[in-house]
Amino acid sequence: MNRIENLAKGYLTPSLKKSGFKKKKLSWNRNRGSFIDVIEIQESKGSVHGCERFTINIGVFIPSFYELVWNEPYKGFVKEVDCVVRFRLGALLQEDFTGKALDTWWDLEADEDVDKTGVELKSDLEGKVLPFLDSMSDLNHLHDFIDDMAGWQQQYPLMQIYFALIKNSLGDKECSVNILNDLISGKNQAWADRAKKVASALP
Repeated sequence: MNRIENLAKGYLTPSLKKSGFKKKKLSWNRNRGSFIDVIEIQESKGSVHGCERFTINIGVFIPSFYELVWNEPYKGFVKEVDCVVRFRLGALLQEDFTGKALDTWWDLEADEDVDKTGVELKSDLEGKVLPFLDSMSDLNHLHDFIDDMAGWQQQYPLMQIYFALIKNSLGDKECSVNILNDLISGKNQAWADRAKKVASALP
């Protein structure tokens, strides 16, 4: 195992397992019925032998939304990229979801870094990440969080489609349709077609 795998095994997995998460490679999922919580380690493409660099992605996934958008069942273990709410740990630690938060990356350059970083991240998970995920208890909380976000998340077409689905589920059908129509009339044909299919499937 490399240092990142040792950190995950020694510090993150034991803590997350206690909170109901299951692990696959460097990702963890927790099924909460309508929602699935996602935590994953993303290794930097710039990692080199002797210096392993990584960040942590966090998300909340809604299976029914995924299946409506893609017209297929989700594949059992969820990736952060498919989540309704998604961000990196640095934004949560900085309490800044305006799009201006600096990405936080960790470097494991020596074996002793595994223990030091592991203790730090275990504390962050238990003190910040898990309470945040627990607070995302219903669609109203997800709606308010996304509504307050800024930066790339609000501009990303899939995030906009998911937000439209949340609006529709909460009864704001007019706003939901407006969001989808903006995508349908946009320049990105692939997302326009996707938004059109979602709009036609809405109750």
